[in-house]
Amino acid sequence: MDSVLSQTYTNLECIIVDDHSTDHSWEILEEYAKKDSRIKIFKRPDDRIKGGSVARNYAFELSKGEFVQWLDSDDVIHPNKIQDQLQDLLSAELDAISISNWDWFDFLPEIEKMLENSNFNPSIKSRWKEHPKNGLNLVLWLFKNNLFIPSHSYFLTRQIILKSGLWDEDLNKNQDGEFMLRVLLKSKQVVFNDSVYAFYRRPDSSHLSRQATLQTYLDWFKSLELGDENILEVLDSKEIRNILMMNYERLIKFTGLDFPQVTQMALERINVLNPKVRFDLSKPFLIWLSSWLGFRNFVRMRDFLIGLKLLKH
Repeated sequence: MDSVLSQTYTNLECIIVDDHSTDHSWEILEEYAKKDSRIKIFKRPDDRIKGGSVARNYAFELSKGEFVQWLDSDDVIHPNKIQDQLQDLLSAELDAISISNWDWFDFLPEIEKMLENSNFNPSIKSRWKEHPKNGLNLVLWLFKNNLFIPSHSYFLTRQIILKSGLWDEDLNKNQDGEFMLRVLLKSKQVVFNDSVYAFYRRPDSSHLSRQATLQTYLDWFKSLELGDENILEVLDSKEIRNILMMNYERLIKFTGLDFPQVTQMALERINVLNPKVRFDLSKPFLIWLSSWLGFRNFVRMRDFLIGLKLLKH
């Protein structure tokens, strides 16, 4: 909240939705709201399900601004972020989006030091030099290179959100990836701003993104499947399908034999994207899988694949 109130652009409304927190968050919010009339605080309505996506959608419904900056409670934004990215959109095409650079952080003093000395990692400053300027191509580029952009890096118009649709309230894993994919597919221009940053707090073991349960992996699979459908509606090609298959290979890396239901779904989805695919033991993916799982588990996985008729004998 301090990073929002420190923005050099001041004509803003800060809509905060408390998802029925059980600590002293609400009392802290009330103190901030007393100090600054731009802060509007709300509790999630009782008739709406719990979750970050519900809170974001409710906040959007309450908002009035023409531009939107998402920000989760544990993250921080650069003081010039809104001002600079607003100028990006005012100078760009209709349905453009602006994306800032971003970096991890663990503690706030790290950010203060970076801002004070403009001491940003050179590799981070250069990583987006060759990024595509088209939404679809950017999505595919991110998938191909196994990269992601946190949701608070984006600065969006209200209209493009209305065109792409709000957050999927049924997803609790990769919901930001699924939402931003739809936004990117509706964008006509991507403007990258390397002068401002979104700071993304490194998640610890208690963070939702680190939870490994059957439901989180089912949600992850569902988010990928929804993304596939949206992408292939825009453009369908063998190259695109091969890139989409890579996401399911990465999912299998996490589910493996611990969550065979999700692994099977991912393998079947690969087969839908390319009905001719057959895993061959000589392929790098299977070689990597054997070294990662160990011999005994790999044999079990091999038999599993053969049973699904997705592996050559």
